[in-house]
Amino acid sequence: MQGTTILYYVCIILIKFMENILRIVPDMVKNNVIIITGNKGEGKTTKLQRIVKLIKKEKISMTGFLAYADLKDGDRNGYTLVDIVSSKSIILCSNEPCSTYEKIGRFYFNPLAIKFGQKLLNTNPVEKTLIVIDEVGPFELQNKIWYDSFVYQLGIPKNVILLIVRAKLVDEIIRKFEITNTNIYKLSVDDIDIVNEIKTHFQIQKI
Repeated sequence: MQGTTILYYVCIILIKFMENILRIVPDMVKNNVIIITGNKGEGKTTKLQRIVKLIKKEKISMTGFLAYADLKDGDRNGYTLVDIVSSKSIILCSNEPCSTYEKIGRFYFNPLAIKFGQKLLNTNPVEKTLIVIDEVGPFELQNKIWYDSFVYQLGIPKNVILLIVRAKLVDEIIRKFEITNTNIYKLSVDDIDIVNEIKTHFQIQKI
């Protein structure tokens, strides 16, 4: 009987311990996500480019990419991916068929560019890092393109994710990826205000 009683109290202690752990874990894994949002063609990438340029002046580790629209007769006929650190670029997609590209939606995607972008995002440096993604949208909602890389980064709580999301998709993206700790900025917000928000995560004095 004595042995059974001891075992009972040990089990109670273990249960209480696990309950405490389960209460703590959600706070530990909160991801820091900063979203810049606007409608299609309003200048989201241009704004992100300016912010990245300002951040480069700070001692902040960062990786990621910008996706520039390729215009033809005023229409978007594709996108070019640009590494924010090295400025190396590669054609991401085109609306013109290519035998080596994969058709997703109305565009044909370059598999080499997707690997290029994934390599930039699938990184976990020792130091806290700003992860820049232009953008997360309809394809990621279908578990395509940057989906796996985005999920991977969401699992690294020390990093800060800066991404572009179309205004009409913000709520859906937050729900799907269960983003719990985010700040959302419209294009009308001053660039410096967004930079200062980023700097607070890296404990750098505001501008």
